[in-house]
Amino acid sequence: MLTPLLLGLAGSLHCIGMCGPLILAIPLPAAERRAVMLQMLVYHSGRILTYSALGVLFGLLGKGIAIAGFQQIISVAAGFFIVAMAFVAWRFEKLVTALPGFGAFTRSIQLRMGKLINSHPGGATFSLGLLNGLLPCGMVYAALAGAISTTNSMEGGIFMALFGLGTLPLLLTVTVAGRSFSHTIRKKMKVVQPILLTLAGLLLIQRGLHVDLSLFESAVPKAGYECH
Repeated sequence: MLTPLLLGLAGSLHCIGMCGPLILAIPLPAAERRAVMLQMLVYHSGRILTYSALGVLFGLLGKGIAIAGFQQIISVAAGFFIVAMAFVAWRFEKLVTALPGFGAFTRSIQLRMGKLINSHPGGATFSLGLLNGLLPCGMVYAALAGAISTTNSMEGGIFMALFGLGTLPLLLTVTVAGRSFSHTIRKKMKVVQPILLTLAGLLLIQRGLHVDLSLFESAVPKAGYECH
């Protein structure tokens, strides 16, 4: 699926700006790059597992909506939501945490993560990843909109797993190969992210509207021999 991978790549651009300090706070082995990579893979596997579990739940929710006869509307609405996220993703977390009870939930997750970091130096990375998957993130919510549009619990889980995998390349680069990007590169990331989100949203809208792109081929004259 191209859509969740695009969302994952866009999410990693967002996460470097929003979650970079959290990633750098994770206790890692001292100097050996291979050990650092292993620890981070354990951490991200926990995060992706949480995403997958959420995908199963939201895929099941989408199935219930589809049974009511709104399957096409789900995909189109999810696509428009993702396109909208292209313009507000950098501020979405503040809007969500302002909702009643959500701020307290977020603080409780952050408190548990802080306790794990302090009480298990050099360990507990898998548990930290599991908890990280529950933190408010506009990009995760955009991906969950895509998971709903699958209208299937298994496909929803796979969708979110692919989303998580799409975030890995840049996040691992931040941790292992330098841990930082210049201000100029960060500015360019903010430009690329909405483009990726828009493409992913348009793919869902196209699927929901059942736009057959092969129709455009029929409008193009084809060269060939004619028998008389």
